[in-house]
Amino acid sequence: MRSGQTTGARPAQVAVRPDIELSWKRSELSGVDPARCFDAGPLPEVDPDSVLLRAAGPVLDEVGRQLAGTGLCVLLADRDCRVIARVFDTRGVERHLEGLGVVIGSGFGEEHAGTNALGTPLEIRRGVMVHGAEHFLDQFKGLSCYGQPIIHPVTNRVEGILDMTCIAPQANAMFAPFLQRAAADIERRLLEGARASHQRLVDAFQRISPQSNVAVAAIGEDLLLSNRAALELLDVADHVALRAIGSDLRADQSRTARVTLASGAEASVQADRVEGANGGTLFVVRPIPPTPVRRPRSRRPRIDRTRTELQRARDSAAAVVVSGEPGSGRTTAAGDLVAHRSAGRLDATRVPVVGAQEWTAELARTTEGRVDPVVVENIQLLPEAAVALLAGRVCEAGRPQVVLTCGPVDELPGPVAALVARCPERIVLPPLRARRDELPAMAQAMLDGIGPGLSLTATALEALLAQQWPGNLTELRTVLTRTADRATSRRLTVADLPEAYRTSTRVARLAGRERAEREAIVDALRAHAGNKVHAAAALGISRSTLYSRIRALDIRV
Repeated sequence: MRSGQTTGARPAQVAVRPDIELSWKRSELSGVDPARCFDAGPLPEVDPDSVLLRAAGPVLDEVGRQLAGTGLCVLLADRDCRVIARVFDTRGVERHLEGLGVVIGSGFGEEHAGTNALGTPLEIRRGVMVHGAEHFLDQFKGLSCYGQPIIHPVTNRVEGILDMTCIAPQANAMFAPFLQRAAADIERRLLEGARASHQRLVDAFQRISPQSNVAVAAIGEDLLLSNRAALELLDVADHVALRAIGSDLRADQSRTARVTLASGAEASVQADRVEGANGGTLFVVRPIPPTPVRRPRSRRPRIDRTRTELQRARDSAAAVVVSGEPGSGRTTAAGDLVAHRSAGRLDATRVPVVGAQEWTAELARTTEGRVDPVVVENIQLLPEAAVALLAGRVCEAGRPQVVLTCGPVDELPGPVAALVARCPERIVLPPLRARRDELPAMAQAMLDGIGPGLSLTATALEALLAQQWPGNLTELRTVLTRTADRATSRRLTVADLPEAYRTSTRVARLAGRERAEREAIVDALRAHAGNKVHAAAALGISRSTLYSRIRALDIRV
């Protein structure tokens, strides 16, 4: 346990409260330097009409009257820990805090500002007092504060944080009950606002005249209404798609789109954003009858296309290459190709274990005098002698069918790429991030195998759709298995997912262009170990633009 005021390092050894000690550890793990000056970076615009500000406005006005003559300051931060409102007693206090970077838009999460009375209550979801010396950054040690999270009564998530600050080494014990009452008043107003926005969405839903062949759904942030036709026509994956259609609409704006539902049916969707419903949108879905010349679409078109390719390759005696990223299902696809046949199997990952000469000799024995197919996996790792041997085998008449698996073709070394070019049949398995339309069906199929009866809620599915899935199907199966192990019911929620996969629904609802932009920024940050200066240079944008897009696209760095 430590405390004190040593500059540039953790405070010296003295007893410290457990909440503060744990916050210091989190700050250290985030790479925060106690001696550096707090830099809020480029400041995003604050929405003056946000739900939190509307609810907090009258409460902050009353707080301002009560603070007169006290020398105190009250801050309001949103759920991203950005300051969105400030109440000062005097201009002198305001200037002092602004000199420390406490301005509208500045972010005080622990990963940026260390232990403080905005970021720390957000982490632990309860009120906490932070006295001067308990701040992690040296520049904040002249302040003492109390922070109280504001919990939305409907969603039960942290909607914001109230903070009371004084320029003193010790905070007054009366800060806590004062802010607790103020936070409770804001929570009450949030509940009233939620009821009002829900009622507007319900009213819009009820104004649609009932028609047996028209599906009507009203979807808000935490409300879903459906008529009987919608219950029969739409499933969870369709709700996610509808949210995406309505995500970019402004109040009272409409949009019509043609979509393919999870069942494979075509439908016309009219989306109308309901004013005053906190983002709630009304959807009218009309099925489009298939034309006689059209073949019915399957539930999983790309999966079926892959199966068709596999069937064609299975019926052929020609050599086949199955390529794709690690985890994309290469081994499974190769197994499908040789199903019900006694196939020889070799894996180039064993070359370092048994030696190149012994492995190549085993390849020669396996492919000599056989009738049944031979599967050779991970050919990108083959020694040159084995590549030359296989190149001869795939071209010789009377040899058994050879099935090869490898990584993306454009990443193969020259001799292996030449081997692949000799194979008449090629099946390319796309990465999971390029198969988002199939992910709901694939996830449910995996869950059926992991635990029959399990299913994902719409918000859990949205969180999974927001992921990049570098490990592809293997990673998805691992995540679903872990989720099933910790679930308390047959319906798997966001809370059941591993923490790293509980991505905000805002990311899940990004349009195609924004999603591509987000992926490019994430890739640049990963390539430069999180260094924003180098990532911005690689992307050809300014650092301020990069900061702005990181916040707008909800990129966690």
